[in-house]
Amino acid sequence: MSKIKTVKDNTSWIITDDKDKNKVGSIVKHSPNEYAVRFKGTGKIFSKTDLVKSFGSQIFREDRPKFLERDKTNTVYDYESDCKPYNKMWYVKHKLPLYTKETKSKSYYCAGFYLINKKTWHEEFCPKLITLEKYKFHGPFVNVYQMKAFQRKYL
Repeated sequence: MSKIKTVKDNTSWIITDDKDKNKVGSIVKHSPNEYAVRFKGTGKIFSKTDLVKSFGSQIFREDRPKFLERDKTNTVYDYESDCKPYNKMWYVKHKLPLYTKETKSKSYYCAGFYLINKKTWHEEFCPKLITLEKYKFHGPFVNVYQMKAFQRKYL
């Protein structure tokens, strides 16, 4: 008996031995309806229906979501905030998404990720507006990956 492990959804799989978990074969998508199957040294081309007949329908993961929806409750104009934002607004002069942490607060925070130059460049998430008015900064960034990419390219 063999087991199928997915390497990349609907594209490539590894066939392992049930007893000792050693790799005994592989399945790789060759074209839209052709899959190259190598099993114990022999190779053969299978169609999608042949694969389902041989290995079962669980090999294809159609039910998985392509992406996960982000939680929109803690966002200000599509930028994440560190808590539930109140008094959301867009600061036109500096192009910043602003919010307060309480309904009657006078301290404004900037949603998103930022690079702030306080002698050296620091990464900050949701800094106070007064900090960004005081120091040179880059941002807002939607996520950490955008910020890191900008940092590698320009700083």
